[in-house]
Amino acid sequence: MNAIKTLVTGLFLLSLTATGAAKPPNIVFLFTDDQRFDSFGALGNPDVKTPKMDSLIERGTLFTQAYIQGSMVGMTCLPSRAMIMSGKSLFRAPMQLDTGLLLPQALRQGGYKTFATGKWHNGRESFLNCFDEAEAVFLGGAAGSHVNVPLNYRKGEEMVPYQVLGIHASVLFADATIEYLKAQQGTKQPFFCYVPFTAPHSPHTPPGDFATMYNPKELTLPPNHPSANPLTTTAPQRRGRNRDPKTSLAAYYGMVSHLDEQVGRILDAIDTYGHRDDTIILLATDHGFSLGSHGEHGKANGYEHGSRSIMSFSGPGIPQGKRTPAFAYLLDIYPTLCELAHLPIPEDPEGMSLARVIHGKHGHERDTLFTAFMADQRTIRDARWKLFSRLNGGGLQLFDLLNAPHELNDRSSDSRSAPIIEQLQAKLELARIEAGDTPARVSDMMRNQRGRRGQRSRGAGPTGRGPSRQRP
Repeated sequence: MNAIKTLVTGLFLLSLTATGAAKPPNIVFLFTDDQRFDSFGALGNPDVKTPKMDSLIERGTLFTQAYIQGSMVGMTCLPSRAMIMSGKSLFRAPMQLDTGLLLPQALRQGGYKTFATGKWHNGRESFLNCFDEAEAVFLGGAAGSHVNVPLNYRKGEEMVPYQVLGIHASVLFADATIEYLKAQQGTKQPFFCYVPFTAPHSPHTPPGDFATMYNPKELTLPPNHPSANPLTTTAPQRRGRNRDPKTSLAAYYGMVSHLDEQVGRILDAIDTYGHRDDTIILLATDHGFSLGSHGEHGKANGYEHGSRSIMSFSGPGIPQGKRTPAFAYLLDIYPTLCELAHLPIPEDPEGMSLARVIHGKHGHERDTLFTAFMADQRTIRDARWKLFSRLNGGGLQLFDLLNAPHELNDRSSDSRSAPIIEQLQAKLELARIEAGDTPARVSDMMRNQRGRRGQRSRGAGPTGRGPSRQRP
C-alpha cells in the first residue's frame, strides 16, 4: 500500500513539474467543539475575547448562516463529523465512516498527504484509512477532562496509546500541529492538516488565568436565556443545572479564550514556517451549545443556539472581509475544499460546493434550510422565517429571524401567519422526503448508530486502566 501511495504521489508531482502548474494549496482545517456561533467577538459579542479567531475571520470569507443538519443522538458531535468527512446528509451519513470515499481520502487521491491531531469520534479503522500521519489523537467523544486525556499516535498501521500528564489537551493539539507545520517547510507535496479541538466542550474548566479571565457580574446573558427573559423557557429545568448562569458563562468563555490562544499559536506557525501564501485555512464549529438558552442545556435541539455553526475560509484567492448569508451545511465542506484545491469533486458527497459563493459568482445555492433533531424536532427556514415543528404533538412555532433573531416571539398564533406556515409546512414535508427522514430510519439511527463509547480520562492511564505511558 505504501509503495502504491509513493508511486501515485510521485506521478502527481511529476505532472505538476511537466505542466508548470502551481502546487495546489495546503489546507489547515481548525475545528472547534461545542462552540456557539455567537461566542466570537467578530460576530458581535462584546463580552468574549477571541482576537486570533476574529483576525482569521476578517481575513477570509465567512458564512454567517452555516448549520449542522441535525442529530438523532445527544452526542451531536458524532453525526457532525460523520457528515463532514463523508459529505453525506444526516440520514445517509455513516456514523463510523466505514463506507464511501471520505474527504481525506479524496484529497490523498489528488496528491495530498494527510495529517490529523485532536478528536476523532468515528472509529479507529476509518481514522487509519484517512490519515498518513497522526499525533496526539483522542479516539473518543467526551474525554471527561481536558488534562490527562488518553492520546494516540500513528505508527505503521497501528494507533499507539500514550498520555501526557498535566497539560491541557488544546495545548497538546496545537503543539502537534505546529510540529507538523514545521516539518513541512519547503515540501513540494501539498498537505491536509486536520485539527479538531475538544474545546470548549464540557467540562468547562479553563486553565490558569483563563479560569478567572471573566467576571460573571460583568457578563450579559443571551436574551433567550430564562434568567434574562423567563418567558423563553421551553424545556424543563434539569437536576444539576442550578449553577449561576453567569458563572457558567464565564467558565465557558474562559475555555473559548484559551482555545483562541492555541489557534493563534497555529496561525503564527503557518506564518513562521512559510505557509501563509499557499495555505487555505478553514475555521468551523461542529454545532451550537445551549448554555440554558430557551431552558435547554444540551446541543441536540433545533433552536439557533443548538443548530447553528460558523464556517470561515481564508487563503490564496479567497476574498477577505467578506460575509455571506448564503445557507450552508457542514457537509458542504467536503466538495468545497475539493473545488478550492482544484480537484474533481467525487460522486460520494451530497453537499454543495460553496466555491461559487466564495468567489462571488453566485449569491446562494439554497433557498431554504432543513434541520432534524431527535425523533420530534424538525425545522425549515428561508431568508426570513423559521418554522419549528414538534412532531409528537408539540405543535408549531414560527419565528421571524430577520427581525427577532433570538427566537423570542412565536408568531404561529397570529392569523396573518397562516399562509407563511402553510408554505413552510409544504417545504418541510418535501425536505423530509428528500432527506430520507422516515420513522423507520429515525428509529434505526437512534437505536443502532450511537457510535462507540470514547475513552474517558479521570486520572487513569491511556486506556482508562493502569499507569500512564509517556509518548516516546
